[in-house]
Parts: sequence; structure tokens; C-alpha cells
Amino acid sequence: MPPFQVISKSEAEQLRGELLDEFSCDFHGKNYMSEKVKDIAERHDQWSIEVAGLYQALRIKSLRALFRRPQITERLASLLGDEVMCWRSQMFHKFPGARGTIWHQNATFRETGKYAKLQPSQKMDPAVIQLNAWVALTDCTEKNGCLRILPGSMGDARMDYLYGYVQGNQIFYLSLLPFSISHLYALLKIALYGTIFVKSTLLFRTAVELLGEDYFDKFKVVDLHMKAGECLIFSSLNMHASYPNTSNDDSRFSVVARCTPNHVRVAPSGVDVYSTAEGLVEYKLPDVPNFQVYGTDSYGYNKVMDD
Repeated sequence: MPPFQVISKSEAEQLRGELLDEFSCDFHGKNYMSEKVKDIAERHDQWSIEVAGLYQALRIKSLRALFRRPQITERLASLLGDEVMCWRSQMFHKFPGARGTIWHQNATFRETGKYAKLQPSQKMDPAVIQLNAWVALTDCTEKNGCLRILPGSMGDARMDYLYGYVQGNQIFYLSLLPFSISHLYALLKIALYGTIFVKSTLLFRTAVELLGEDYFDKFKVVDLHMKAGECLIFSSLNMHASYPNTSNDDSRFSVVARCTPNHVRVAPSGVDVYSTAEGLVEYKLPDVPNFQVYGTDSYGYNKVMDD
């Protein structure tokens, strides 16, 4: 599904300004992450809008209104069914000099935890358990770090499977890799202190060893140059990445609604593990509601905010 216009450039600029103002005020003290994680991030100057902005659409009406635009929701419903909710909202601010993200995919968002955060109650294709509505609030170019995607790769979930397998079988996984002792030391540092995107870089490199180079050869890379106010809907199981921002003064800013059918049980509460500059930290996942973007909730499996 190619990018499509959902708001004007001036509306995108206005919303971007509002969100940056919110961040400058530390979202008025409302943090959905663990205070322990926040304290460590602030000590190391790593408290970013990507972390602080998690779930903030629950507070910010203009952001919820964006994600509820018919141009977005009708497309989501055509793929997910007549009852669709947003279970997580995020913001991405890529400054000049920021690194790119390596190829990665995700079906049920186990991430660094022990269990999948998305648990379908009905049989469904893993590719459509969750869809992203990714909205550019600035122009996105190769120079400032636009998205890249491998169309069709959502039919091959081995990378996502490998990511989950590695977390539960680290010793066996390391024994498969043709690395020296110095490389193993580097791997252990990444396992303890690396961010999820740094770990994705490691996974990508080792996946080539374990899955074979032809895993990637069958897909064609598409670079997504987008205008401010355009939206892209894609499956998280579709392999995606982004360029680094090599510009001098051009930041890339975007927001995303992660959406799933209401019959999917969202289980964000419980203990998870977060990689910080001071090592792995266990923290309690936020017990937050979802918000409806299309239809109504007839299942009652999840907490859905009433607004």
C-alpha cells in the first residue's frame, strides 16, 4: 500500500510543534515507562522522545484524532476487520547525524520480554496481527533517514522467529556463530547494554550466517520518500529499515499508531527487560488502555479507553 496524504503540510508542522513542546515539558510529568528506566536514561543523556513519547496519544487528543482520520482507519479496517484499536503509539525524531536502523521485523512484539504482547484469539495470518500507520510530520528523504522496506518479506518470518529463539537459547545460539573470543565479548556487551535496534543489527549480521545470504536476495528494496502529512500503512512483519540522517540541519519526525483487531488480546502488563547504559533492567510494563480507531469493541478482551 503506497503512501497517501492524510493531513496538509501546515497541519503536520503544527502537530510536530505541539509534540516537541510536549516533550520539552516532559509530557507534563506523565511517563508510561518505568521511573527506574527514566532515571538511568537521564543520567546518561539518553531520555529521548522515542522513549518518553510511548503511549502519549492516550493523553494528546490531536494525535488520537490524526490516527482516527478516515483515510487511515478505512484502510486499516479493509485489512484487519471492522473492529480496530491502537495498542501503542510512538514518536520518532531522527536528528542530523543519527544512525539508521538495520533490517528488522516483528509479528507479536515479544521484543525483550518473555511473552508476546499481542496474542490473537482467532487463527490469523501473522503478517496482519498488527499494522503500522506511520505518518510523516516532515518530508522524509534518503538524506534525512527515510524508511526502506522489502515488499513481500512478510511471507518469510524466519528473522522474527530467530529473534525470539535467540532470547530463549542464547548459549546454543552463540555456539553456532563463527566468532572469536573477542567477538563473543562484544556480543555479550551488546546483549547486556545494547538497545533493541543495536541488537537488531547483531541479529541481522548473524542471520546472514544462519539463514544464508539468499534470504535477502529474493526481495527488492524500496526507499520511501514521503512528504509531510503522508501516511504509510505496513505490517511490522514486513522487513523494514531506515537510512542514517546524513544532512546538516534536516531532522526527520514521524509518529506511528500500532493497530490490531479487537479480538487480539493485548498483554502489556507484567515484567519486561529493558537494555540500558547500566545493563539489563527489569521493569513493570505499563498497564495502559488501548483506544478504538475503527468500529466498536464487542469482544471485551482488552481495556479500551472511553473518550
